[in-house]
Amino acid sequence: MCRPLTTLANAKGLFYPLSVKHQDKPDFLIVMENTRIGIEVTEAISAQYSKYCALAEKEFPDALLEPAHFGWDAPERSKEEMREMLRQNQLTSSGWTGDRPEREWALFVQSFIDKKLEKLAASDFTKYDTNWLSIYDNLPLMAVDLERAMAFLRPQIQDCWSRTPSFDALFVECGSIIVKITASDLEYFDLSDLWK
Repeated sequence: MCRPLTTLANAKGLFYPLSVKHQDKPDFLIVMENTRIGIEVTEAISAQYSKYCALAEKEFPDALLEPAHFGWDAPERSKEEMREMLRQNQLTSSGWTGDRPEREWALFVQSFIDKKLEKLAASDFTKYDTNWLSIYDNLPLMAVDLERAMAFLRPQIQDCWSRTPSFDALFVECGSIIVKITASDLEYFDLSDLWK
């Protein structure tokens, strides 16, 4: 949460005094004067690819990893199937060509938005004056052109703005950029990282 908040503060998207409280459902509450903003935070990650990487680290530390086997519509693989892939230690996928990384990225991110919209709609999820979703991109996709990926994502999530309840803004941290997405706008911010 530090990176999105620092980035927004540097871009004059927050004003002081403010307080930030860690909680649950949503994960954070920001209070600025008379405004309360609930922020739900999630990591966009392929659970199956994470298992594959953990297995490689434990049993095949020198293996060649192939993220292309773990795309959006990839079949669920057993641990033994993953071991067999790691034993080959050579490229066996067709890789990603053209705009496939951006399309895959948009599908993955949309799935995380949909899951969090379901969570937001639950009766035990507190809604505030403003509700944001912050997504940290940790997907196994290489060289994603973020503007092109946004061109795929925005139409896919167009219906999310008309849902009740819905998030007022989505923030996606992708590499050194944070993108703020609203129903009518798209803004790119250079990431501000307090730890560097």
